[in-house]
Amino acid sequence: MNKRISLGLAISLVAIGCAITFILTWTVSLNNYNSKIASTEKYEGVFKKLREMDATVRGNYIGTIDDDDLDAAIINGYVNGIGDQYASYLTADLYHDLQQANSGVINGVGFETEADGSGYLKITKIYNNSSADVNGVKVGDVITEIGGKSVLSMTIDNALKRISGEVGTTLSLRLVSNGEERSVTLIRQQIDVESVTYKMLENKIGYIKINSFNAKTPDQFSTALSSLNASGASAFVFDVRHNSGGVMSAVRPMLNRLIPAAAVITAEYANGVRKTLIETDSEESVSLPIMVLTDNLTSSAAEVFAVGLRDEQGAQLVGTQTAGKAVLQSTYEFSDGSALILTTANIIPSKSEKFNGVGLKPDYIVELSADAPYETLTQDNDAQLRKAVEVLSPKTGDNTTSDTTSGTNSANSETESDSESSDNSDTTSEDNSDSTSGSDNSNAENTESE
Repeated sequence: MNKRISLGLAISLVAIGCAITFILTWTVSLNNYNSKIASTEKYEGVFKKLREMDATVRGNYIGTIDDDDLDAAIINGYVNGIGDQYASYLTADLYHDLQQANSGVINGVGFETEADGSGYLKITKIYNNSSADVNGVKVGDVITEIGGKSVLSMTIDNALKRISGEVGTTLSLRLVSNGEERSVTLIRQQIDVESVTYKMLENKIGYIKINSFNAKTPDQFSTALSSLNASGASAFVFDVRHNSGGVMSAVRPMLNRLIPAAAVITAEYANGVRKTLIETDSEESVSLPIMVLTDNLTSSAAEVFAVGLRDEQGAQLVGTQTAGKAVLQSTYEFSDGSALILTTANIIPSKSEKFNGVGLKPDYIVELSADAPYETLTQDNDAQLRKAVEVLSPKTGDNTTSDTTSGTNSANSETESDSESSDNSDTTSEDNSDSTSGSDNSNAENTESE
């Protein structure tokens, strides 16, 4: 028999429920409010100190203050203070450069730089057939003047702004190399980034060099793989040495050509939630023997590519221990076009141990000779490549030497010198970034990168 309750009791129960809900909501709101008040009070002292310092500087400093540079430096100070070695603040111009690099098409004179510790900029990479390339600019050249002005008189951000510019405009530089100075005038142009080159080695071993991971890399890689397969490749060597990573989203379609369906990489976020980051679903896979060349500059997305092949396809690694960057960055775009890159997740391989801060240990540890550093390697003196060929040759069923054929997915042909360095057009390293971004005023939905 159903029991009925009185109207008064029902009203009392509803009132009690509402009261409990109110108390819980009020408690959460109060905690949030107190947290914000505490945060405001915490930083009020910092803001007060900055106002006092700014007034002192502007009243006494004999130099000229660039407010844009000052603002960027203050923000960078906060980013540096959080202790995230991969975090960075990018001005609108630098973020635009990063987006260009990740797209696989850049505007510029055709080189990348990094601070050399003395206040100057050192050239770390030259793009094939660019204005820098055809005018004899070399990796290792140091930029001392830009447009007739000493680099020492600029901040790094300001120097990079002066190097960038509209397509068709000129850039004059003063360079120092081996103690000798020279001046060059370069033309800014649109450059398709050649991130993949390839050729056939002896015993029908297909060799593919991956310099970086950007939006165009999967198509370039697919072209290389299809061409070598059509030529009868019996094994593959994938070279990710001096590859600092890039767009994480580029790795998945490349692995999808090589390994069967598998959950290759998982991301673990700050709240403990785990999500599959790279999952292949293709029925297409490579059953041929695979070796991957690595070194201490093989980092992030390049390490994910290597560990995915080792875990899911039994590939072996040759070279030296990798950089050990197994964390994921997210990119937050702000309303003024600037952006924050922040580490937000750990990367977990499907089978291998976590390798962040440790790196991937090769199956065959091979050091390069001091007489043959990476920048000067040829097929003949590349001890790491020769070791890969040595291991693969008995597995190919063809111990005769074939003519080497080469090709690329663009008009540029592969040379025997693999003088590629890390892809860092934005003064930082991802992927960085799986970096398309969406903005929502000051805090956009993040995008993930390596």
